[in-house]
Amino acid sequence: MHPLFAAEIIGLDVRDPSPAVVDAVNAAMAEHAVVVIRDQDITDEEQIAFSRRFGPLELPPHMGLKGFGRRRIHPALYEVSNLDANGDFLPPEDLRHAGNRANEEFHTDSSFNALPTKWSLLSARIVPPEGADTLYTDTRAAWDELPAVLKEKAQNAVAEHYFWKTRGRAGFSNITEDMRRAMPAVQHPVVRVIPESGRTALYLGNHATHIVGWPVEEGEKFIKEINEFCTQPQFVYAHRWRPFDFVLWDNRCALHRATPYDLFKYKRDLRRTTINESGPEISSTDALGIPPPQ
Repeated sequence: MHPLFAAEIIGLDVRDPSPAVVDAVNAAMAEHAVVVIRDQDITDEEQIAFSRRFGPLELPPHMGLKGFGRRRIHPALYEVSNLDANGDFLPPEDLRHAGNRANEEFHTDSSFNALPTKWSLLSARIVPPEGADTLYTDTRAAWDELPAVLKEKAQNAVAEHYFWKTRGRAGFSNITEDMRRAMPAVQHPVVRVIPESGRTALYLGNHATHIVGWPVEEGEKFIKEINEFCTQPQFVYAHRWRPFDFVLWDNRCALHRATPYDLFKYKRDLRRTTINESGPEISSTDALGIPPPQ
C-alpha cells in the first residue's frame, strides 16, 4: 500500500482461530508495520479475542476520576468516536473532543505508559464519507535515511513522554494534581530495535516533551527535528477508512495521526484494542495502584 511499508492482507477472517492466521499476521506486521484487513464486521468480543492472540491487552485507564467509567462499548476497548453513551453526537463542550483533537498530532499510542506497548488494532464500525483519514509513518524507514549526525545524537538519547502534553494543547485547560498522578511522565529510549524484524526504529512522536539530561531548549529542538524528519511525505501512508476496515499497526515503529472531519455532521465510531509485548492485562492506572472512582 506504500513503497516502504503498509500492506493489505486479502481473504483473511479475524474470526478464524487457526494458527495459520496468527502466523500470517505476525509475518505481515514484522515486515510492513501497518496491516489493513478489509470487511471485518466483528463484535467487540471478537476483536478482543483476536487481539489476545498476539499479546496481553492494555486496558483503558480509569484515571481514578468519575466520568472516565461511562462506557458505550466493551470496557476493554478504547473508543475513538464523537458519540455519547446513546450514540448521539457529543455536545461541543464535551472534553472528549479534546482527546480527539490531540489525536490529530503525530504520536504513538501509549508512549506515555511504562507498560511495554506493542500493537494497536482499530476496527471501523461507522466512518464519515469525507475526512477522518489516518496518516501513518514508518520510523524504521526514517531511521534508515536519517543523517549520520542525527543518528549519533539519537543513539543514546532518552525522551520523556507525557499524556497531558497533547491533551493540554487540545483543550484540557484544568489538569489537576490527581490527573497528573494518574498519568505521570515516563522515559523511553529514542532508538530501539524491533525484535520481530531486527530493524532499528525511532520512538518519539508528540507525546515526547524533552530529552533527559539535555538542556530543555536543545531537547525540544531535537524532538521537533526528528518528528519532522519522520513525517515527511515519503514516509507517510494515508489510510482512507471504509466501513469494517480493521487496521493494525506497531506502536514501536509507526507514528500516526487523524485528519479532521465535521464532528457535528458525520458520526464516527472506531474501536481500538491495544496489546503489550508482555505482562498482565492491566491498565496504566491499575499498574500504578490508583483505586477506581467510588
